[in-house]
Amino acid sequence: MLYIVGLGLGDEKDITLRGLEAVKKCGKVYIEAYTSLLSFGLSSDGLSTLEKLYGKSITLADREMVEEKADEILSEARGSDVAFLVVGDPFGATTHTDLVVRAKKIGVNVKVIHNASVMNAVGVCGLQLYRYGETVSLPFFTETWRPDSFYEKIQRNRGLGLHTLCLLGEFAIFTDIRVKEPTLESLCRGRKQYEPPKYMTINTAIEQLLEVEQMRGESAYSECTQCVGFARVGSEDQMIVAGTMRQLQTINFGTPLHCLVIVGQTHPVEEEMLEFYKLKGGSMQQIENVTV
Repeated sequence: MLYIVGLGLGDEKDITLRGLEAVKKCGKVYIEAYTSLLSFGLSSDGLSTLEKLYGKSITLADREMVEEKADEILSEARGSDVAFLVVGDPFGATTHTDLVVRAKKIGVNVKVIHNASVMNAVGVCGLQLYRYGETVSLPFFTETWRPDSFYEKIQRNRGLGLHTLCLLGEFAIFTDIRVKEPTLESLCRGRKQYEPPKYMTINTAIEQLLEVEQMRGESAYSECTQCVGFARVGSEDQMIVAGTMRQLQTINFGTPLHCLVIVGQTHPVEEEMLEFYKLKGGSMQQIENVTV
């Protein structure tokens, strides 16, 4: 049996009881470390907090293993129970779907155990989840590559009055988390060397969004457009700030992972909730004392 287990967003305690039971009975445990990462990571002595909780050794499944050596994981699952741990909720990335498809094709049973993901956790700001349009991914711009395919999607969402979740490098599906990217030079030489990890911030995302708007000039949004910035959502030190793009650009959201919501038309109840997170008089006002 192959168990695909969602770990949630905060720390090692966010795993469900069903997920914990599954992990404890598995002979081999892998954790995906490419499409997202854990806020609690590895301890200084090299033993992860997850290993301490599960009482099992965990193998880090980086991009190369997940995309190129998945057959090894599936081969083990043919004869024993194997757990594949995913930050957030399973199926937040195409690699998860691909793993399931390949497992079923060779007769490996698959059991999925769900958990919270960024796709529903952003509801904490008060914007109603059913009022979101298509989610977009913002990749890092380079000197020679500045894609803008997300622009039409944001424009379409806003035309319908819908909110837009922009994924920058968070949780199970955040796109531009450059954890293990081979350098162009090393690929040309045929020997992989990897770039240091890089995570997109809300500040960078807004800078790129405004650059594309200036280039396209179709008024899909502006620096005065209302947004909500999220950092480390689901964690004890999560940070949520509502304001215009211009205002959010001045905020230091701290360590990763970040995401951004571009606000569409709002219901009075949504507006009431957003007030708790809005910048007031130049300072941040968050609902740290409110349980939601």
